[in-house]
Amino acid sequence: MNRLIMDKSNFSVEDFVLDSEFREWILSPSNKRNLQWEEYISKNPQSIRDIETARSIVLNMPTQDFVLDSKKLDRLWESIDQKLDLGAQETEVKSLPIRPEATIKRFAQDRGKSRIKINFQVVKVAALLLLTFALGVMYYTLPEREGTPEIKWLTYSTKPGVKSAVTLSDGTVVKLNSSSSIRYVQNFVGETREVYLEGEAFFEVAHDATKPFVVHTKDITTRAMGTSFNINSAAGEKIIISLITGKVEVKSQDVTEFIDYLVPGEQIQTYASGKAWEKGAFDESVILAWLDQTIIFDRTPLPEALQMLEKWFGVSITLNDFKDHNLTLSGKYKGETLVNILEGLSYTARFRYEINGKDIQINFKQ
Repeated sequence: MNRLIMDKSNFSVEDFVLDSEFREWILSPSNKRNLQWEEYISKNPQSIRDIETARSIVLNMPTQDFVLDSKKLDRLWESIDQKLDLGAQETEVKSLPIRPEATIKRFAQDRGKSRIKINFQVVKVAALLLLTFALGVMYYTLPEREGTPEIKWLTYSTKPGVKSAVTLSDGTVVKLNSSSSIRYVQNFVGETREVYLEGEAFFEVAHDATKPFVVHTKDITTRAMGTSFNINSAAGEKIIISLITGKVEVKSQDVTEFIDYLVPGEQIQTYASGKAWEKGAFDESVILAWLDQTIIFDRTPLPEALQMLEKWFGVSITLNDFKDHNLTLSGKYKGETLVNILEGLSYTARFRYEINGKDIQINFKQ
């Protein structure tokens, strides 16, 4: 109910309850407010009983907002009206000596302790507020529902030419090759520990039989309990999963018939969204060479080898006049500089190179 009342001399209980200045005096008393209302009561002593009743109602209102929609509000009024049709009732209103009670009590004693008759509108307001208070108590004292844990995603990534290691919240250690990243939910909320990988990483998974560890690489998932394995998806669409210890399940989210299991020393090579995969043994020293700062080319196609160098050293390499697409490279380089590697490869592949900062031009002889 919205009202703008300048003259408060004829205020009813309802008017006092709905008046913001009155509620502020009752709930947040101050010397200034007390003097203002003492002056009002002195001029309007007939309002003391209504003020006492309104004060009692304000003090019993719920401290938090509790909103009823219009339909429920209408039903409450109808229920109150039906009970009021039975006739008016007289009641004795007692002052509750809380906060501004001294002022109200002093004026109330001057008028005696006579019984007063409350009009129907007052009963309506009091009943509605008490019903609202009761509903509010029921609402705010119900057991709290278990809240949904906040989901916070964490991302770790490495720049070209930089390698890094990170320990996840469960104790799992992830070593990231250059130009790679992982993304996962903080504290692994849920029934599984899920990580999304781009690039290449080596995982040393902390054992937890109740919460499997799952790595998503494009549409391929690798599932483990507690084990160590390497996943490489840095070379285009090709994905290579190599198991060092433990056991993992590898499957495709897109191709239902693609599901397989690895034991230590086994490797799966496949492509994202592809139906074909190759399973076999692998050379651990080759697969994990990057962890030992070693680059190994084993009959590696030239474009793929140069792509490895780009990510390893954080450079950009351009091929000029390249025609022999069957050209492959072999060699092992541990802790070597980019210049030394290019110098060695240039003799095998018969090319010249030019280095200008992070830009490298590979020129083949005509």
